[in-house]
Amino acid sequence: MKKILPLIPLLLSMPSSANSLEVLHWWTAPGEFEAQKVLKQALAKQGISWQDFAIVGSGGGSAMRVLQMRALSGNPPDAAQIKGPDIAEWAKIGMLKEVDNILNNKLWDKNIPDVVKQTITYQGHYMALPLNIHRVNWLWLNKAIFDQLKLSPPTTWNEFFSVADKIQAAGYIALSHGGTSWEDNLLFESVALSILGAEKYKRAFVEFDETVLTSSDMIDAFKLFKRLHQYVDKSMVGKDWEIASKMLTDKKAGMLFMGDWAKGLWHSSGKVANKDYLCVDVPESKNLFSYNIDSFVFFKKQHQNSDNLNTEILANTLLSEQLQHDFNIDKGSIPVRTDIDISDFDACSHKSFNDFKQSALVPSFSQNIATSSFLQSEMRKVISTYFKSDNLSAEQVTKQLALAIRAVSKK
Repeated sequence: MKKILPLIPLLLSMPSSANSLEVLHWWTAPGEFEAQKVLKQALAKQGISWQDFAIVGSGGGSAMRVLQMRALSGNPPDAAQIKGPDIAEWAKIGMLKEVDNILNNKLWDKNIPDVVKQTITYQGHYMALPLNIHRVNWLWLNKAIFDQLKLSPPTTWNEFFSVADKIQAAGYIALSHGGTSWEDNLLFESVALSILGAEKYKRAFVEFDETVLTSSDMIDAFKLFKRLHQYVDKSMVGKDWEIASKMLTDKKAGMLFMGDWAKGLWHSSGKVANKDYLCVDVPESKNLFSYNIDSFVFFKKQHQNSDNLNTEILANTLLSEQLQHDFNIDKGSIPVRTDIDISDFDACSHKSFNDFKQSALVPSFSQNIATSSFLQSEMRKVISTYFKSDNLSAEQVTKQLALAIRAVSKK
């Protein structure tokens, strides 16, 4: 991102249709698709046609590469799903509209959590509109398997490995896990947060403190992370999270580490929390909450009149009470507005909502909230290579990760 963005020329784009809004996103899975449909229908009622610019795969990485090429050509979409430090990267070069005045200030001040406002702010201005809050560090369990084997949800890592052995011995896959690098990073993030705790996690992955990045705790986190590999189905290499998530609810696997967007996928197929699956804290992670925030930015265009109207309509739609309610039920997330009634959300959403208020909150590095997409890409390579390799030690990969972070963060 840093190598590409400074080269982007002044935008010279064709005017968009007054009733059309082209939006780049990567919501292409079941659950994501249903949530997106809620948004499309809400806009259609106000005369705005949502034009899909959907990019599949890589947890948003593919979408960012395509967006960069569109921007380089001087023809970005009207809006794009961008999050975390990438918002500031685009704002630095003057490509984004400020959204401060689109919404009532009382909404920003009273009903949007501080950590969300910090994520979408650049030089004192709101540069993106937040939509939801996902929890990343979940452990999901197949209820039927746990009932059949009379297992209790693991709360410590020792309990986890004991449970995994019993599930495997019963002929099931102990740990459902997709074979892509971003999923490996999500898994490592959950392990690292449990070992480091919130403060050391932030020192390592937000502040890039080398004393923590190269510490014995980090080495221990990598060792534990690698132990999980023995429970993963080796045929899953290269397969994405949708397949891994479906394996859990199809009773092929006993456990899964994944953000609660998986719950959106299950909801779309009629699966029910506490009936088909259970949601619990990652072992040794009580009161620790790794968050991911979906947000949209709006690009400056040469012809602003219709674009400004569409932007205002989309902004007010995204944060309306009805959309916040309906969208997040389908997406598996919780509303970004704290004043939304979630009484008819499922048990896992209620747990997420309460844990968000009571836990130590940390931005997810695997989901591009703590790190830019460029740094995230370099971290993925190091972490995923280690997880799949038999030739790297925890000590070696700890040094490699620290070097990769230093090389990118100093640029």
